[in-house]
Amino acid sequence: SSSIEFRDLIYAWLCRMRQALVLALLHGWTADAWGEGQHASDKDFNALVDPHNVPDQTWPATTAEDSHKAWPMGRQPELLAAWPVRDGKIAMCWQSQVLKDIQDGWPGQCVGLAVVQAPTVEKCRISCTNQPRCPVWQFNPGQIEGGCWQGQGYHCNKRNGFSTVQFSGGQRIQHGSVRVVKQMAGIEVHNLRLIGKLSDSDQRGDIARCRELCHSDILCQYWQYGRDGCQVEDPAYSSVQYPLTLEGGASVTSDYAKSVVAGEFIQHYCPPRSQQRDRTSLRTEKPDPLGYYANWRFVPYAILMSLFILMFVCLAFCVLDQKENALLSEVQHIDAATSPAMPTRSSRPSEAAPAQAPLQMQLASLPQRIFSSRPMQPPVPMGVRTPGAPIMLAACPRR
Repeated sequence: SSSIEFRDLIYAWLCRMRQALVLALLHGWTADAWGEGQHASDKDFNALVDPHNVPDQTWPATTAEDSHKAWPMGRQPELLAAWPVRDGKIAMCWQSQVLKDIQDGWPGQCVGLAVVQAPTVEKCRISCTNQPRCPVWQFNPGQIEGGCWQGQGYHCNKRNGFSTVQFSGGQRIQHGSVRVVKQMAGIEVHNLRLIGKLSDSDQRGDIARCRELCHSDILCQYWQYGRDGCQVEDPAYSSVQYPLTLEGGASVTSDYAKSVVAGEFIQHYCPPRSQQRDRTSLRTEKPDPLGYYANWRFVPYAILMSLFILMFVCLAFCVLDQKENALLSEVQHIDAATSPAMPTRSSRPSEAAPAQAPLQMQLASLPQRIFSSRPMQPPVPMGVRTPGAPIMLAACPRR
């Protein structure tokens, strides 16, 4: 049992070392890997990504000097020459594009990934999107210590013979933009990493998957598909010759070169934000969260406005009633001063207050009371005498 425990300990230590190495690669290489000062100026950047900056038919040439001369700028573009580098590390690009998504039916059974501390699907996705050295992310909700896996991601259709895993989310992401510089069919590039056949018989699908492998890895400039399957550039595996020549770096006469049916030399670059066309091309129209009830969003505002109007009308009623009461009190005081013979309210304590007009009369006189500039007498119901008014006696009919 002790030998088994020792073996498990050694295996766990090797897994930890592999994970640390992959994470180091994911978090960027130092500037020593490709030289300080590779962050091009605006003028150099425009020249590097110029569609006309492609080599002639003599590239790759026999010598390094001739290979450089085959380019309009007089020099073959270096790795990440058009990608921003800050503090000696690869900087994040504001632009990214999802090439494959588990939600769209992509199997996402990739191998060659490492565990990353991200406890949720969304945090795993954001972590990979913000890391330019993260082409693939997957999230396994069944793992106790977080199920976020990130890395290059190979054999994503059949998991290279391993048992399948149920993932709740996963994507292959292309960071920045990709410019295809030259088609490399019929040219064998040495020191590429062999991925192999990605399916049993679908060669066209394998070529598309091989192409996406390289397009999603910003350190991959070359990919090719020949008799052995897919091959991509991987600086962690081996270095491709620079500049590429036919003396040690590539071949056009070998048997394998004749079997290469597809391949590309590409350039990864991060376009500046001033390029409005590239910025808007990634925007997608988001659906309205209200869905079918989107037209009802103005109903709460209409109800609130109605409440404000009702409150204003009630306030107007209160002000008008206050003015009418003050006017009635003033009329009573004047009547008491000019008609001493008339019994006043104080001399007739048992007399009740003047009755108010019926509700129908008050509502009918409301428009005139609101819009009239002259103060109006309150409506007096029939049978009620206003203090100070003369008493009119009707003549009795003669017999």
